[in-house]
Amino acid sequence: MSGEGHLAARPLIEAPLEFRLRSGGMQTGDSAFVLCPICDAPAYIRKSTRVTPTVKELIAHCTNSGCGHTFMSQVVYIHTYNPGILQRPGFDLVLCPRDRVPHVLPPRAAPDDDPDQMSMFAASG
Repeated sequence: MSGEGHLAARPLIEAPLEFRLRSGGMQTGDSAFVLCPICDAPAYIRKSTRVTPTVKELIAHCTNSGCGHTFMSQVVYIHTYNPGILQRPGFDLVLCPRDRVPHVLPPRAAPDDDPDQMSMFAASG
């Protein structure tokens, strides 16, 4: 057998887990992570429960096999940056103070940038 001593390109352990994020059991994808508070590795969100319209509890499992921490976290609504079109009668969400709304600006050109390089942020004309 050629390549002896090397691991085959397949999982060593078959351990299918059912990762969920949405209430009602709808599967998310592979991008539902929070950080483990012990080792800062990504942790899969295994289950979530909606406690109130603005609070969700998450059960998570650390991906670091040396840590293996399982824990519960909460995701809590803080404020709205930009209200949506839909309204929910009797449910008023707090608006973010105007001076705290984040603004994302295009990156500035560095002195060593190539002046002939096209930029998607450059003004047209």
